Amino acid sequence: MRDDYKQQVIDTLADLVKINSVEGEPKAGAPCGEGVRQALDYTLALFEKWGFRTRDLDGYCGWAEVGEGDLFGVLAHLDTVPLGEGWKYGPLSATIADGKMYGRGTQDDKGPLVASMYALKTLLDEGKVPKMRIRFIVGCNEETGWQCMDRYLATEEVPKWAISPDGDFPLINCEKGLGHFELTVDCPTVLIDLESGDRVNMVPDKAEAVSKTCTDEMRALAKETGVRITQNGNEYTLSATGKSAHGSTPMLGDNALIKVLAVLAKADQALDGLYQALKEYTGAGMGIDLEDEVSGQLTMNVGYAHAKGGKLYIGLDIREPISTNNDELAAKIKAALPQAEVRLDKEHPALYIAADNPFIVKLLAAYREVTGDTTPPQCVGGATYARALPCAVAYGPVFPGDEEMCHQVDEYVRIDRLYEMCDVYRAAFNKICF
Repeated sequence: MRDDYKQQVIDTLADLVKINSVEGEPKAGAPCGEGVRQALDYTLALFEKWGFRTRDLDGYCGWAEVGEGDLFGVLAHLDTVPLGEGWKYGPLSATIADGKMYGRGTQDDKGPLVASMYALKTLLDEGKVPKMRIRFIVGCNEETGWQCMDRYLATEEVPKWAISPDGDFPLINCEKGLGHFELTVDCPTVLIDLESGDRVNMVPDKAEAVSKTCTDEMRALAKETGVRITQNGNEYTLSATGKSAHGSTPMLGDNALIKVLAVLAKADQALDGLYQALKEYTGAGMGIDLEDEVSGQLTMNVGYAHAKGGKLYIGLDIREPISTNNDELAAKIKAALPQAEVRLDKEHPALYIAADNPFIVKLLAAYREVTGDTTPPQCVGGATYARALPCAVAYGPVFPGDEEMCHQVDEYVRIDRLYEMCDVYRAAFNKICF
């Protein structure tokens, strides 16, 4: 990364991180909330300052482009997951310490967006003329529903090729299918309340339940697993903490909800049935531990549980191999939990582009020229904007071996890696678009 651009990169990312762009209450002109609207306005204004053509698509997303010819897309998003608690530095502070910038969105997805923006700007400022139109498509609710991409695809041109800087390097040419399911069961009589989780695609780091009973066996397991039990009259409150992580990688987190369910299972047969079905992130408890050679093993995140009106609602984020589908999964879940109503809330089809595709070959070459790393293309459970288009892949920002911080407390981006991202994206733009 050229030295004369490094401070601009830092300043722009800090400006964006300081904007709280968790999706909020819809308002006129701001369907995803005022904070996301502010982030979109900031980004489009910066592109306009650089001389890009821009368009605001009703506040759901926007685009900015430069050049002429076939369309090349860069798909990124400005919204973030909830801020969370327990940060070393404020989640909106953009604090720089130990060679890192801390803040919500530094890795997912404001940091990669800024890196790709300045990668292109350095080429343009050197007087290079692109042979393609390069369009940044910037969404506002990638984390919650993808209405941003629905809005874009309803009226706008589909890029011939595209990257989404919202995954891993060297690139992701295979994304598992995604299904967000909600299970509804009658609330077991022993259970007064259960609350855990903000989003289905986050490993819940807190859980609290109120039970009518507390046995010696429950107390022993609670002591062993770190679940706290307090008594108030004839009611017992069970609370646990864990570690949040992205729903596509539940094995990297510590699910507080599963901890509480394990203790509750000692008090009630119905709760034990739920716990046995849900305790394995592979889905083995429901017979959905599927895998294939191309995309690997299924993963399941139990993202939330809410007791309301005599019912218990449980959210599952399942990332399935490309050889299966959500109808098959729903049938297997229903067979394992016949007492449950099983509803599919959201789904995304799988993505797969062969490694010998010319587009993939060029992207890999750009990455390898900058880094010298020969890691092969990846298959992941994460769902990126890439799967919304016919020829798109996730391309960075996480380098092989680096810590994955998406959706976690103390999310950060290493400053040296931020600059290296710029170099990789610059090489890719130069190889494909100039």
